[in-house]
Amino acid sequence: MLYTSPQDLEIWFDQLELLETNQKCNGPQFIKPFHLATLTHKLRQQKISKLSITESLSNYADTVKHWHALDIAPTSITINRWPDGHYHPIELLKNSNSVDDIAEKLTELFSTACKDVKTLDGVNTMLRELIGNCYAHSDVTDGVFGVVCAQIWPKENKAQIVIADTGIGIRTSLMQNLSLYPKIENENCCELSTEYGITGKPGKGHSGYGLTVARKLIEQNNGNLIVRSGTEMFCYQSGNVTSKSSQRDWEGTLLLIEWDINAQMNIGKVYESFPLPEGMTDDDFSF
Repeated sequence: MLYTSPQDLEIWFDQLELLETNQKCNGPQFIKPFHLATLTHKLRQQKISKLSITESLSNYADTVKHWHALDIAPTSITINRWPDGHYHPIELLKNSNSVDDIAEKLTELFSTACKDVKTLDGVNTMLRELIGNCYAHSDVTDGVFGVVCAQIWPKENKAQIVIADTGIGIRTSLMQNLSLYPKIENENCCELSTEYGITGKPGKGHSGYGLTVARKLIEQNNGNLIVRSGTEMFCYQSGNVTSKSSQRDWEGTLLLIEWDINAQMNIGKVYESFPLPEGMTDDDFSF
């Protein structure tokens, strides 16, 4: 399984745009969670009541409970459901109290292929931070703050997590912090958001750790992180960094994370790389 590239994402966004304008689009040749998560995200915004898709995409959609997330009937009566155990189905983010529970369920999925305790602890911490962000930066009217979906490919030692929220977007969020204006004017906000201490709500219980933790862990793993919000995109993939703008706007924020199950991620080393909070010493932390 090859890592998803920014171009792969934009090609799929082209199809979603066609679907929105022509009610018809082409499905991907190799289906990943991000395809169905973004499709669900878009179709929920349009409040569709009926959808017709190809058989192969329909089978995957049934496996990840795409229809249930949209509250519509499947395209066919006979569904060849794919094997259980390698997927976390599309889950709507409705309750901020469920953050830890969802993170635990996702970590349990990854634990079927990854036995490294430090890596699983890092993934769990990262997920709690990122899913929690969906509620912290919400702009919803129907009680759904976003969607999350995941899959593992054990034979290829790869995993993918995708989170698409219905928030105000990264640039709008960071603009709430007046001290960031000089940076916001000149930098890509998706990349800026992965830097330590960058937050739109300083002093309000938001440390800005979430995306920084994700980036640091993925850098350790030599994996893949894509952050897409508004017309901006940032990607770290196997040591290469891409930061650019697009003519196409994506409402909210999309996070796509792919990693090598066999390569360790150590959350302790991530926190050790952060500056110590004022008044604390190394003795206050134990990893």
